[in-house]
Amino acid sequence: MIFILFLQLALLLFLPGLTLPGAEFDSLIEPAEASAVTFSTLPPPAARLPTADERFSQPRKIRPESLGVRISARSALVVDAGSGETLFSKDPDALLPVASLTKLASALVFVESKPDWDSEVTIASSDMRGGAVEYLIPGESVTAKELFEIALVGSSNTAVAAMSRSTGLNAEEFVARMNAKTALLGLKRTSFVEPTGLNPANVGTAREVARLAQAAFLEPRIREAVTTRQVTVRPKNSKGSRTRVIRSTDALLSSFLAKPPYELIGGKTGSLGGGIGYHFVMSLENGESRPVIVVVLGSDSNAARFQDAKSLAVWTFDTWS
Repeated sequence: MIFILFLQLALLLFLPGLTLPGAEFDSLIEPAEASAVTFSTLPPPAARLPTADERFSQPRKIRPESLGVRISARSALVVDAGSGETLFSKDPDALLPVASLTKLASALVFVESKPDWDSEVTIASSDMRGGAVEYLIPGESVTAKELFEIALVGSSNTAVAAMSRSTGLNAEEFVARMNAKTALLGLKRTSFVEPTGLNPANVGTAREVARLAQAAFLEPRIREAVTTRQVTVRPKNSKGSRTRVIRSTDALLSSFLAKPPYELIGGKTGSLGGGIGYHFVMSLENGESRPVIVVVLGSDSNAARFQDAKSLAVWTFDTWS
């Protein structure tokens, strides 16, 4: 080996026009770059094995021939919750009214206000919003925890209005905090004008709804509420039935996606008339891969939004690993 090295050196010294194998690449290295290279410690690029982080940081498509599924939603997105990589998209940046998905931002602001969960909140006439099943009557009192559950489990607009008022903030201040929170999350196109979602001026995109939902579902109080199939409350000073059963608007809590090997981490519905359609966002995993976030906006019907979400979830887990 030493003899060969000396022979190569001699050839270079006495035959300067000769180019040895591999030497043609030297001219591609700038002087500053060449001086930084230590050949004894730098292996060829192909010789380096990927690190664990590199190997597992991105999902891998195991069925490259599969392009997706047919859905009714106007806009949809599936993202890997770990890396943020898009696994499926359909017009994900369309700006649309987000309806009751607004309540995820309201819930975040409420939780961050550090409420006394055992304190009682009396429903005021000004809290009544309609737009959904009314579970509360003016003059009745429930705990802050019950109010929070009614708002998220039953998607009650009245409960959200009372929840907002109970923080001591006026309506404008509460909404300002909602918008500040979304800005902090890096959501540049999401905007709210009120906390319930009844106003179509509350807008966002599927891409930003996914990020909002991910942040909301990280909060234990929110995650617990949105994965609860029903709650029972007994308002004080009740003028009607003392016991109210509030069932979740999330039909997938009773589906196969709520059973092993799947696990629902969180979900929230939303809908508005005027052709806006039916929305749904959920986070789930299947026990073998990292969680994904599924967003559908503007599905044709209540049933269609859940079918769209189920189809996307099953396709994703079958197609990506």
